[in-house]
Amino acid sequence: MDELYRSYLSFLRSMSRGLESLTDLNEKKLAAAQADDLMGLNDLLNQEQAQALNFRGLELTRDKLLPQLGLEGVPLEQVPRHFPPAMQEEARQAVSELQLRYAAYRQASGKTRRLLEQNLHQVESVIVQMGGPPSGGPGGPGYGKEQESSAPPPSMKTDFRA
Repeated sequence: MDELYRSYLSFLRSMSRGLESLTDLNEKKLAAAQADDLMGLNDLLNQEQAQALNFRGLELTRDKLLPQLGLEGVPLEQVPRHFPPAMQEEARQAVSELQLRYAAYRQASGKTRRLLEQNLHQVESVIVQMGGPPSGGPGGPGYGKEQESSAPPPSMKTDFRA
């Protein structure tokens, strides 16, 4: 049973490392957005997507461990109480570290989100100043009514006869 608790501690530490990595990415995204480095921002967004896949794997690990440990529905801050006494301090430290990393991530992502939203509003203002989006018909994706047909366009059809 101690092995399951060790696995959960390892999971918590992996989450902390992942959040630390995401925080670093958000700080780099903020710098790229401030420098109007769209290519750099795109690369960072791709890295962020890869991190999201890593978190999906961690989520599967968590979903497997929680029922085995009887921790389903237990809030994170109460998890250390459910550990064996000899491991409670280690669990408290892991939970505390995770909570600190999460707070840092939220702060960094909030700054980045606000700057990106501000930049998008500036782009929208320029579009309006230049005459706005096309009127009176479809001018491109997102400007006109969506097609009623659920069939894909011909360019997306594949001929599987070979």
